[in-house]
Amino acid sequence: MRHHSVRSLVVAAALALGAGCHDSTAPLPETGDVPGDYVLESTRGRGPAEGEFILFADGSAERRVRYAQVNTNEIVMIGSWRIEATEISFALREHPVQAYVWPVRGEWRGAGFTIHYPDPADGPDIVETYRRR
Repeated sequence: MRHHSVRSLVVAAALALGAGCHDSTAPLPETGDVPGDYVLESTRGRGPAEGEFILFADGSAERRVRYAQVNTNEIVMIGSWRIEATEISFALREHPVQAYVWPVRGEWRGAGFTIHYPDPADGPDIVETYRRR
């Protein structure tokens, strides 16, 4: 039970950090408009060759990607999503569940979103663009 509480605190902290500074006057999307299946439309940098996000109405998320340059195994991450104004943030863990939480943020664009994060090999930042399927 205690391990579950610590994990919940880590996820909550990651989401709180992801909230950042936003224009509080920007319209928030209707909750019912966000959940759905989003397919990878484009990648800049050394990101995945194919992928999808599934955003669930309860705030949970699943990310599935494949990298062309590494191997053909699918990498699955699960966690949570949150939208505030025009920013979308995720707190994801590799599945089966690992201890490390990957906090990643991007821009919400109504019918899709982008996420961006540093290249782990010090290349240019990776930007992934997803659109609603």
